[in-house]
Amino acid sequence: MTGQEAKAREIADALARCRPLGEPCPERDDLWVTVRDSICTKGLCLVIPMGSSSPVPVTPEHATDELLAAMEWLGSHERMARSMEPQQLFIMLRGVATKGALGSARAAQADALHGMTHVSPGEPVVFADLEMSEVA
Repeated sequence: MTGQEAKAREIADALARCRPLGEPCPERDDLWVTVRDSICTKGLCLVIPMGSSSPVPVTPEHATDELLAAMEWLGSHERMARSMEPQQLFIMLRGVATKGALGSARAAQADALHGMTHVSPGEPVVFADLEMSEVA
């Protein structure tokens, strides 16, 4: 069994131990920890967000975004998640956590753009220092 297969099995088992995810219980708390430990970024990686063509550097600083995105998806798609094979569930959660609208790549992309909006895909953004005389 590969490392990814083991992580996939851990997530599936943790989900199976839970009552419905809307009900607080210690098993649900354990699921959060298992998902964090299994799918969240632990080093630098390049991720291409859905709808984009440029890779974005994602670091462990974005793990919270990943965890929240994955758990939100699980809560919204619980029935489907429970019926998936462990490997399918792992791939889905990792994809949602990194590439999805609420995932780490979008968060990293927003950080890189310093909050700018309406930047077309592929359009370069350059930050330059201004001379004090150029500032009006």
